Amino acid sequence: MRNAAHTTVTVLLALTAALVPAAGAAADTGLTVTADTATLGPHRTSVVLAGTYSCGPFASGRPDRGVIDLTVQQTRMGDTVSAIGYLEPAVCDGSAQAFAVTLTGTGGGRFQRGAATWIASGYVEGDTGLQTVQVPPTGIVLTK
Repeated sequence: MRNAAHTTVTVLLALTAALVPAAGAAADTGLTVTADTATLGPHRTSVVLAGTYSCGPFASGRPDRGVIDLTVQQTRMGDTVSAIGYLEPAVCDGSAQAFAVTLTGTGGGRFQRGAATWIASGYVEGDTGLQTVQVPPTGIVLTK
């Protein structure tokens, strides 16, 4: 009786260990976003951020819901100018998808050509679970 109980517990622990990392890995690694270019918008009060995202794969190739918040910041002579916007992923089949999003300036400041940083955070959810992304401040060059 003792061996049967011990075997049952061992099998349950092995199954739990096998399932938990697999679910965690899928939730943590499926959504990515990169920015390749940042172009000044009209009157230098906005920025068009362009790059790629990837998510899924979900069975339908689409997420049930999701959003990626995007920010560009530039500091010049002690003043920081920011622009914000978002991307709603539409295709989540595991392949890279191009995007270009206009980020709207906050606070009325104007951007200049040159060094800036971009930040992203977001999620998508589909039949295989929740996938998240967090991009820390990353350098990019604003162009005209």
